Amino acid sequence: MDKKIDLTTDELEKLALFLQKRIGVYLQSAKLLRFKRKIEDILVQRGIENFNTFYHQLRFMQNEELIQDLINAVTVNETYFWREHEQFTTLVKELLPKFLKNGMMPHVRILVSPCSSGEELYSIMLAILEEKNLIEKLNIEIVGIDIDSAMIDKAKKAYYTKRSIEKLPKGMLERYFTQVGNLYQLKDEIRKGAHFMQANIFDDTLLKRLGTFDIIFSRNMLIYFNKEDKQRAYQIFHQLLKDDGCFFLGHADANEIDKRLFSAVKSGFHLFKRI
Repeated sequence: MDKKIDLTTDELEKLALFLQKRIGVYLQSAKLLRFKRKIEDILVQRGIENFNTFYHQLRFMQNEELIQDLINAVTVNETYFWREHEQFTTLVKELLPKFLKNGMMPHVRILVSPCSSGEELYSIMLAILEEKNLIEKLNIEIVGIDIDSAMIDKAKKAYYTKRSIEKLPKGMLERYFTQVGNLYQLKDEIRKGAHFMQANIFDDTLLKRLGTFDIIFSRNMLIYFNKEDKQRAYQIFHQLLKDDGCFFLGHADANEIDKRLFSAVKSGFHLFKRI
């Protein structure tokens, strides 16, 4: 019979501090309790008999597979298609048309961070596809990054429940999805146009790996950071944006925007421009 793992509050606190240093997200004990069983399951599945061994492998041996298991266990990925869709309308009606130039096909780069299981990134793609003029005249590249490798895998496969797609405008489900049992999968030609990468926003090599972007979406991630790490994140996004690049935030993220780095573009839409 497998030995039962029962992590204490103090042990969960040590994991919270480790995660804060590793990924910038601090989970208070009450919140980490939500993921207690999932973390305990990692120890059982990996054959780790106690917390001390588990923590030693995380902290001192830097077991990357084990660290990723822990990150995947505590990452919150609540999302759905067409969430805060007013920003997508602003993107296709106001921002992207500005890139149109006579006789040229500009290369426009868009970053979605975090991309979770792909709903937001694919919503952006669908909004662009609905604007035929943009597809014909712009070379648009969309990249999604997320720290959770399981979410990246899910995004690439692009199978979604009815709940995930129920907010889509009428007709999009039939045009862009294929029903597979009780799930809906995005059609191949759409999935092939998306680029996903497992990455940590605080990775020192991120700029070198990704390059710079014209537009960044980062919605409902910064609310999980403390003030110091939030400031670090703003500085990183500032580096990732091209001159005058635009930055979409979620409604809960925009309150503490660093006004030394970004200026408001459209009130109420949480849209900012790189200074």
